[in-house]
Amino acid sequence: MCGIDGFWGPPDHALLRAMTDAQRHRGPDDEGFFESPHVSLGFRRLGIIDLAGGAQPMATDDGVVIVYNGEVYNYRELRTELEALGHEFRTRSDTEVALHAYAEWGVGCFRRFNGMWGLAIFDPRDEPKLVLARDHFGIKPLFYAEWNGRLVFASEIKAILQDPTFPRAVNEQRLYEYLGQGLFDHDEATFFEGVRQIPAASYAVVDAGGMRVERYWTPTLATDAAADPAEFRERFERAVERRLVADVPVGVCLSGGLDSSSICAVMARLLADRVPDAVSLGDRLKTFSATFPGDPIDETAYIDRVVEMTGAQSSRVQPTSQDFVRELEAWVWHIEEPMVSSAPYAMWAVMRLAREQVTVTLDGQAGDELLAGYDHYPYVYLRELLRRRQYRVFAAEAWKSRDIVVPLARRRLRQRRHAVDVGALLDPAFARRSHRARDERTNQDVKRRLVQDLTTYSLPPLLRYEDRMSMAFSLESRLPFLDQELVDWILRLPVDAIIDSGWTRAILRRGLRGILPPEIEQRRKKIGFTTPEFRWYRARRAALNGLLSSPTFVARPWWNAAAVRTAFQQACAGERDESMFFWRAINAEIWARVYVDAGLRGLDDDSWHAGFARRGDLLFARANGNSEASTLVNAVRANLGKHLFVTTTDGVYARVPVRSQLIEPGDSVATAARDGLAQLAEHGVKVTDGDVLLVGEKALSISQGRGAPVDSIRPSRAATVLSHFVTRTPSGIGLGRPATMQLAIEEAGLGRIVYAALAAAVTRPFGRRGTFYRVAGARVNAIDGPTPGTLPPYDTWASKAPADCDGAARTIEEAVREHFGVTVGVAIVDVNDLGAEVLGATDAVDRPLVRELLVDNPLGQGDERTPFGLVRKVASEPRLAMRS
Repeated sequence: MCGIDGFWGPPDHALLRAMTDAQRHRGPDDEGFFESPHVSLGFRRLGIIDLAGGAQPMATDDGVVIVYNGEVYNYRELRTELEALGHEFRTRSDTEVALHAYAEWGVGCFRRFNGMWGLAIFDPRDEPKLVLARDHFGIKPLFYAEWNGRLVFASEIKAILQDPTFPRAVNEQRLYEYLGQGLFDHDEATFFEGVRQIPAASYAVVDAGGMRVERYWTPTLATDAAADPAEFRERFERAVERRLVADVPVGVCLSGGLDSSSICAVMARLLADRVPDAVSLGDRLKTFSATFPGDPIDETAYIDRVVEMTGAQSSRVQPTSQDFVRELEAWVWHIEEPMVSSAPYAMWAVMRLAREQVTVTLDGQAGDELLAGYDHYPYVYLRELLRRRQYRVFAAEAWKSRDIVVPLARRRLRQRRHAVDVGALLDPAFARRSHRARDERTNQDVKRRLVQDLTTYSLPPLLRYEDRMSMAFSLESRLPFLDQELVDWILRLPVDAIIDSGWTRAILRRGLRGILPPEIEQRRKKIGFTTPEFRWYRARRAALNGLLSSPTFVARPWWNAAAVRTAFQQACAGERDESMFFWRAINAEIWARVYVDAGLRGLDDDSWHAGFARRGDLLFARANGNSEASTLVNAVRANLGKHLFVTTTDGVYARVPVRSQLIEPGDSVATAARDGLAQLAEHGVKVTDGDVLLVGEKALSISQGRGAPVDSIRPSRAATVLSHFVTRTPSGIGLGRPATMQLAIEEAGLGRIVYAALAAAVTRPFGRRGTFYRVAGARVNAIDGPTPGTLPPYDTWASKAPADCDGAARTIEEAVREHFGVTVGVAIVDVNDLGAEVLGATDAVDRPLVRELLVDNPLGQGDERTPFGLVRKVASEPRLAMRS
């Protein structure tokens, strides 16, 4: 695969070079340029076919020049046809075939291509013109913008943004459709004001008279094709075989679902039959998968079954929520525009894994949109049957699809009971200057709905992330279900070939019977390449709460930040629907930081791997011209994934992590805190009157000897029994171990613990979380268990809450006053990802404010060795200089 770019208008070599360099990840193997008074073309190449002869830009003898990103899978048939017309070829590449096809047939060539492409052709014959074209389904991207007397185009938007004069402005209408309706990629607009995309199945001609866009293909529905499973199998095998043509290794992304398993099974059959185009598979088929052990979405058992039946070599990756948060900014940089879901992170991890062994992968994208793979399609089919008054068929289908339709109906009813009012979370002024987009999806016609999802609502965003996730790692991804001949044939099938007797993708199941493992062929539940989305958000709620409380998020003119944060916390607690609006807001914020915000031009070179929290802190400090904030952000860094600045109802505060030596039993926490503040002063941050010093309770507890190795704690029988009713968390929080439950009994008494457990059991069916700890009390909540990742030896310790927290706070306050000559407030805090408590404090401390400041657990909970924090107010309100 490749990256193309260029412009129609006055030449500018520096701009062309910058645009091309911005897409290096799309083509690390080679580069090329063409410049003329009319047009400039840039190219980055990932060599796939004819590694020696496929260099671009490529030209004909009469000066027609092409830069081309993609593959035309029927290029050998087209080449034979063109040779019969007198064309001569110098290479074996499909690029040269595409070039000669245009030279022979003009824009009429595009409807002949079966493949995926985004291309630009400069045609100097007669009147000079630039032709831009995109494949039938928009698998390969192509964006354009008009600016400064040029029409600029590129495979990725980031190349267009290399023009430093181009305004990085938000398309607020698109953002409103995304935030309010979950719509995006449904038309030619983008999230960037002034940037549009060439529509799928279309070409644009640019000349002295301007630009015009024309379609060359429109999907046509019919019912005249025979629903022959053998014909489906033949067409599908041919589609897969076409996509094996390569001079580099080819593998398959295997989720364990029906679509990717079908591709894998056919590839294995072609390899076994020694089909010539399967030579790129090597001696053994390679598969690449993401697994989530212990999670409901894990598909390991299905992957194992496919691997067992095909004899494939299986490589697997286990993405985690921690990986996801750590890589969020890099992921957003590559994907370029906000996505409705974080599910593509699984594909990101799989593509990175695959690139270690292959250069091309096949994937099952579009199978669901073609053959009704999603759970809502049986519901649409039932409504269609009612509309047609086919009541007997309706009754039979309703009964046979009850295991899909009934859970879907229950889920929707549950969502309605706990629904999030998205409109109430958006800023009213933002909503007034926008309008709702028309959503024309039908719920009463399966085949029309399939075409709508294929062309407008479902597939386009999936194709975007398929392209960006693969290209991030210089990997070409091919999609057999979007073979042009196969699609045209499926669109002509009767609806009962798609859904029949309660089975979706009916003709695929029948056509591949005997090739697929029975467990796969009869799968009912759709999962696919995804992540445990809200379970991940809940696990990383601290980091996400920090983002939702950050000054930049609060200052955006698009939402009510306080309402969003409160609703997110309620959703994490099970009191609200797990609405994907929260992800959309988070994604939009990180995207704006990376691509839109002014004042961070100095970070552009490494912006996407600076870390989204760090970027937000820098933006706030620079946008506000705040010297105090600038000093802090330049002198210190927050812990990984945490923001230095957070907004409360009282203003903007900095929470500066303070490092310490490893605290052991008998150590003076006051001395450790004093020494940590002294080291901080050496970096230019001096403690001042009015600051608040935070002291983590675990450090104080250990210094007081109230912690011990977990193996040394002897739990009672009651502790052992009660611990079975508590969820054990990997972070060490909670009483899911007999040892920590024993500490809770010693701290609060057996009666109170039993009462708390009963209260939790009663309220749990009503979605109430945290009842046990509210009843048991803050000191029980402060009990810590062994936590992997904590500094040894405390990764194997459990500890009670510290004793005399108010007295300890006063002692530390006095030590700071004696050493530094200033008076600070001191708060002993118990902080984790679930919340914060102030266990003790000096009189000057505003305890509710401190709890609010610790929404994202900014102190060191692992190996950071920052058990202290310095709190300082830096602004009365956040302001954000931005382009919108």
